[in-house]
Amino acid sequence: MKIISVKSVYEEIKKNRKAINNVITRVKKGDLQGFTPPSTLVGEFNYPKVSVGIIFTTDENAYLYDSPKYWVKTGYDVAKIFSMRTTLVNARDKVDVRKPDENFMQKISFATMSRNDLSIDFKLSKAYDGGLLSETVAPHGITADLKSFHLNENFRIDHPIEKVYYDRDFNAIDAINYLYKNGIDDNKINKVLSVGAIGVKRRLVPTKWAITAVDDSVGKGLIDEIKDFDAEDDYFVKTGTVLGNHFIFLFLKGTWSFELIETWNRNGNSLITGESDYEFYEGRKDYVHNTAGAYYAIRLAVLETLKTMKKQFSVIVIREITPEYFAPLGVWVVREGARKVLGNPAESSVDMPKLIKNAKSKLLYPIDIENKSKIINLKEKQKILSDF
Repeated sequence: MKIISVKSVYEEIKKNRKAINNVITRVKKGDLQGFTPPSTLVGEFNYPKVSVGIIFTTDENAYLYDSPKYWVKTGYDVAKIFSMRTTLVNARDKVDVRKPDENFMQKISFATMSRNDLSIDFKLSKAYDGGLLSETVAPHGITADLKSFHLNENFRIDHPIEKVYYDRDFNAIDAINYLYKNGIDDNKINKVLSVGAIGVKRRLVPTKWAITAVDDSVGKGLIDEIKDFDAEDDYFVKTGTVLGNHFIFLFLKGTWSFELIETWNRNGNSLITGESDYEFYEGRKDYVHNTAGAYYAIRLAVLETLKTMKKQFSVIVIREITPEYFAPLGVWVVREGARKVLGNPAESSVDMPKLIKNAKSKLLYPIDIENKSKIINLKEKQKILSDF
């Protein structure tokens, strides 16, 4: 389910029209120097023949255009991030995943793995106004056909990335977890996976799929660790709002389980309560369908918190999407938003009824948590059975 406010998107683009037009004019000249954070984008449309592009800006401060942690830390708002991203260009070419041009992909891979901004000379043809809007991938505003490109400076690659790139005995999942445990940001890991730079059998992976794959793979590794911790008897709530996303985290005593419930309010009076997704202690056998990439992103943030606490809980998350979040900025919003909110103080409750009452008092929009939550329903059934 989309949460795009078309009117708000249109108004924001209109305010930024001059900057967008200036970039389009420069792109249409064909030869252009640009700067990448670095960032690349692999599309999923028409798979296995997909578009592979370098995302760049004409601003030398390229890192500012792809820095989710920095945006959240410094308090960027939705409009500022959206406006910045709409001036980005996706310089793309078509690639067959089954038989990619090796020289092209090697250059793309090294550009993606670099930890420093790169200056690139582009030869482009055509420019298309109106870029990507996606719940999973951060937006860009302009698309251009890429004829060729040349890296103007040496790239510097962090050692963990260099290791998994050259070591072809690392399967993709082990490589993902190795990079995560060695401090590589998940925003970088999904890009490296996407361009086929890790794994035994290497292949391009659409960026949208790579983001979810990284969140899921790292999450599963953390779940194995969490299950070794003691199950706690506490009940507490954490809450907060980041970029128009209001989170309520309910921590319930018991073994590991997780659930995400989402509520949308597009314009202040159009309330939509979505279906939840969940997993009990045994885990899931298939990918979630209702809350999509947000599920794995928020689950990762929760698991990181439990690992730090060295405790095991059942966790229910309610994500309320307010009119402030007028356009999708990518799944990083919920990952970084959840991480920030989970750093807020906790409010304890003596039992589950008090916990639910406290959580309801934090809601922006009414929701029947008791009937909506699969975890609460299961725990209530378990209590009834234990009373016999």
